[in-house]
Amino acid sequence: MQTPGHLKVFLVAGEASGDAYGAMLVRQLGEMAQQRGWQAECVGWGGDAMAASGMKVLTHCNDINFMGFWEVAQNIMTIFKNLRRIQSDIEDFAPDVVVTIDFPGFNMRLAKRLRKTGHPAFRLQWVTPQIWAWKAGRTKALAQDFDVACPILPFENDLLSQAGVNTWNVGHPLLDGLDGSVTPPRDRPLALAMLPGSRHQELQHHLPILVEAARRGAAQGRWALRDVAIAGAPGKQPKDYQLAVDAGVDVVFGPTEEVLQRAQMAWVASGTATLEAALAGTPHVLVYRTSRLTYAVAKQLAKVPFIGLPNILLDRKVVPELIQNELTPEALLGLTLEDLAPQKKAFQEVASKLGGPGAAERLAQHLFQVLG
Repeated sequence: MQTPGHLKVFLVAGEASGDAYGAMLVRQLGEMAQQRGWQAECVGWGGDAMAASGMKVLTHCNDINFMGFWEVAQNIMTIFKNLRRIQSDIEDFAPDVVVTIDFPGFNMRLAKRLRKTGHPAFRLQWVTPQIWAWKAGRTKALAQDFDVACPILPFENDLLSQAGVNTWNVGHPLLDGLDGSVTPPRDRPLALAMLPGSRHQELQHHLPILVEAARRGAAQGRWALRDVAIAGAPGKQPKDYQLAVDAGVDVVFGPTEEVLQRAQMAWVASGTATLEAALAGTPHVLVYRTSRLTYAVAKQLAKVPFIGLPNILLDRKVVPELIQNELTPEALLGLTLEDLAPQKKAFQEVASKLGGPGAAERLAQHLFQVLG
């Protein structure tokens, strides 16, 4: 620590889930610093949640979020410009620790740059890349470019440790905001919740299909559109969902779990939201579509039979998955007719595999032990 009693932390999050996890950590660092009579100064790149928790946001995560092989290739010059800019921000701030959260394509390049330039900050990656799914060679970079990595899925810690990566097994931060029970809905129940994703590319690929399927379901008498809602992603505006608004679908901003708990079922884009739906006990169908090039490359590299986190954790297909060309309004409505109730029983297994809450608190404690 450069100044006794003054902890300087630079955090990097590139998407909505990372922003939520980062906000938890910033709060924990602030509380623990206060208990010790220290000062914790948090600066970085992130989103609204991290800003609300007290971090000074230098660049918003919405401005750096590119997903997919083709999409990254299209924006490669912008990405390299961002890497130079964030490296300059870190050098100017001179932090004691750099915490990078998920977003591995960007964050692992950043850590490599910091190592090569000899930056003295302790480097930590929270939410490790899914090396069990693809790009297993990333373990070498994790071991070389980070002082420690913090995986969030129960089987990842052993895989990384065996590969020579220094790990802290702190648990899954998604449980920090849950108490293990489903609270009674505070608003009217929903027939259907739609979670099309938080990135621009996800909305572009998913929203038209989901809205059309919702329209057809309403025309068939399965629900009224007033009983369908989209969970608006952090950092997005109602105008980003104009297609849904024009169709008469409500867009609800706020805690995603509240929308999921109100819904009888959901259509959910692949990612952390599928785990949120499972923990909320909401039966759902996983949806995912991307550019043809990105999908073709990913299909060649992928080593797992499923992409949904609940299915991966349980090692069986509990949640139906509609991927790429399989994702059509007809297919969505067909699966919606099926009995999804058995999912609820399986979701209890998911929760038990993830352990209990407190990941952000445990991570903050580790940091104070190492840096104090």
